[in-house]
Amino acid sequence: MPRRRKPAPVEPVQIDPPVPAPVPVETTAQVRPESLFHVLGLLGLVAVALTVPSILSPFTLLAGAIFLLFPYRDHQFVRRSMILASLLVGLWAFNTLFGILAPFLFAYLLAYIFDPLVGRLAERGIPRWTGSAGIVLLFVGGIASVVIFVLPLVVVQFDGILSGVRLLLGQTVAWLQSGTIVALLGSFGIQASSVQDLVQTQLVPRIEGIMTGLVEGMLGLVTGITSVALHIINAVIIPFVVFYLLKDFPSIAARFYRAFPPPQQDRVRTVMTRIDGVLGAYFRGAAIVAIIQGVIAATVLSLIGVNYALVLGLMTAVLNFIPYVGLVISLVVASMVALFSGDPVVTKVIGVVILYVSQKLLEATVLGPKIIGPQVGLHPVVLILCLMVFGYFLGFVGLLIAVPATALLLLAWEHVEKGRTA
Repeated sequence: MPRRRKPAPVEPVQIDPPVPAPVPVETTAQVRPESLFHVLGLLGLVAVALTVPSILSPFTLLAGAIFLLFPYRDHQFVRRSMILASLLVGLWAFNTLFGILAPFLFAYLLAYIFDPLVGRLAERGIPRWTGSAGIVLLFVGGIASVVIFVLPLVVVQFDGILSGVRLLLGQTVAWLQSGTIVALLGSFGIQASSVQDLVQTQLVPRIEGIMTGLVEGMLGLVTGITSVALHIINAVIIPFVVFYLLKDFPSIAARFYRAFPPPQQDRVRTVMTRIDGVLGAYFRGAAIVAIIQGVIAATVLSLIGVNYALVLGLMTAVLNFIPYVGLVISLVVASMVALFSGDPVVTKVIGVVILYVSQKLLEATVLGPKIIGPQVGLHPVVLILCLMVFGYFLGFVGLLIAVPATALLLLAWEHVEKGRTA
């Protein structure tokens, strides 16, 4: 049989890829129609806004900006712009409505402070509404007792302190303007003319300014405290708000955590627990320490014969929230009161100095570590710096909130550092 020949292999046919059509080169820039419509719409919106200026406010501007930018929210810059605008409008609203929100903020602070006590009562079988009602009644009764029995005495004693300071100021200026100090310095070889000029142009005006500022500061402090107390008394809504906040505090916290996505709830709960550890330790502990220091100061000053011990004790308790600065102010004012509290003057002044130095040592070694704890521990340099900065921008209120605010800022910075290293 004849051998069959193998068929020759068929070579694959190569098909060239299609050549893309040439893209026409634009010689001039073309304007997209949608961009033109965007510009025209924005101009129309501005024209409409200018014709109705009475309804323009940060809220309407924020709503308009979010309405326009919402379709582009996936862009990082647009999303951050919307968040920043919302924060700025929120701060503006808080500053504008602070007078209305103040009673609610004060009520929330009281509920936050007393919540652990209500929780302990609930653990012992007492319902939260019963414990909340009892604490609110005790608080209202305490405030009413202070207003009825203590406040009139405080006003009388404070007026006596102001009168004594004015008398002491007049005696000091008269002594400086007399020839006694000139003769005293002249005995050391200092010329009388230069001494007289120094006393009249430099020393006396400075002392008058310091004393006047001190008196005005004390008057403003007491006036502010009295005004706050009157507002608290007039705001009948505060006890009811405190009661409902205390009763529903766990459910409020649960709703707060549910506002975040489920994957982030544990992280938010951890951060809020740390914040609660800092703020709770400070507010509750600092309030207890202030009460103890005020009682000690009032008792000891009364025993050593210093006048107006009640007002000085209250002042010591309030200023105890301000580290270092509060101690210096309390010591200076109490020493001045001791000067016109009768003989023996030197013994009373020395007793005042020993009292306040001992109180500072007691707070640093016993009361602070045992009651407040180490959660709010700040370096002394950081503490002094934050007091100066917050006091400069916010005045007396800034001095009161400087410590917890700085502790929260350091806690936030620590959280950021841990996130970078994770």
